[in-house]
Amino acid sequence: MGLLNADFWEGRRVFVTGHTGFKGSWLVILLDLLGAEISGFSLPSVGDPSLFSAAGVREICQDSRGDVRDHLALHRAMETASPQVILHLAAQAIVARGYVDPLDTFSHNVMGTVGLLEAVRSYGRTEAVIVATTDKVYKDQGLGNRYSEADALGGNDPYGTSKACAELVTECYRDTYLKSTGTRVASARAGNVVGGGDWGESRLVPDIIRSLTARKPVIIRNPDHVRPWQYVLDVLTGYLLLAEKLCRGEAPEGAYNFGPRTDEAVDVAYVVSMAQEIFPRCEVLLSTEETASYESAWLQIESSKVHEILGFSNVFSVDEAIREAFRWYRLVDQGDDPLTVCREMVREYRDRLVRVSRPEVDGSSRT
Repeated sequence: MGLLNADFWEGRRVFVTGHTGFKGSWLVILLDLLGAEISGFSLPSVGDPSLFSAAGVREICQDSRGDVRDHLALHRAMETASPQVILHLAAQAIVARGYVDPLDTFSHNVMGTVGLLEAVRSYGRTEAVIVATTDKVYKDQGLGNRYSEADALGGNDPYGTSKACAELVTECYRDTYLKSTGTRVASARAGNVVGGGDWGESRLVPDIIRSLTARKPVIIRNPDHVRPWQYVLDVLTGYLLLAEKLCRGEAPEGAYNFGPRTDEAVDVAYVVSMAQEIFPRCEVLLSTEETASYESAWLQIESSKVHEILGFSNVFSVDEAIREAFRWYRLVDQGDDPLTVCREMVREYRDRLVRVSRPEVDGSSRT
């Protein structure tokens, strides 16, 4: 299993779009502990509550605001940051919101990706670009198979389809414009990421936390739907390892599925049962929301490419990922500083990664 090379990331200039989001904030915290020089570019508004605000992420990166669809603003920010590595996370990432406002979803996810890659083309000096999409980009075949990178794109809703379009945009820019500049490009397909500090709408763990805080029953959609739940630091470590190997010429360009171990995709009811075990006062009501029926009942992806090329597998099991997410909320609710909790969890994850990857190396090794 591969490890992040701290010497590679020390002082490396990294540009993150969507750095104010849940995954983006965790990514900035992880990169900061690796010693990178981080610049972020995101929409002016930040949701409340948010991990970005709660953990003071603004203080550990160069914080720029704008819309990735605004080519001039994005290009100026990129010129200022002079990035060696770019991770594009900015998106309209809420599946339910995609049904309500497909125009905004397609605009952000398709034209936002065009804007990012056009800025990369204009800048012309980036070593590697990772475009984060989703495991929902695949055309639903209804066959119960695991989707691999070679399967047809299509999506099953405005969000998934917009991200499938972003994949095509990425491939087009990579082959048409960026190969000649030496910039290496890959897309990262991951979904159902859980971790502390997520307050996104219509997402299972945040919905449970909001209901517990409000002392109301949590409304559950589709308890029998299967999803490949995975821990946020597993996914982000995979992204960074892919970027590192792209820069070193040790991984081919293209699409990569990031998912849990093959036997660990579980249904919504299982996650809810874990929440009830951890929080006995968690009450559940089944939703009658009509749009819920539009979602795929079964979703699993095949991640052998990541295992074979990057030498990486998720460190946390589904159970451990869910428990670690809830532990974050419990610690912060008890009064612990959110940034301190995040940093300690990153260190604990780093130590676990070292033990799993290189048992012969003691805990003093660096990720």
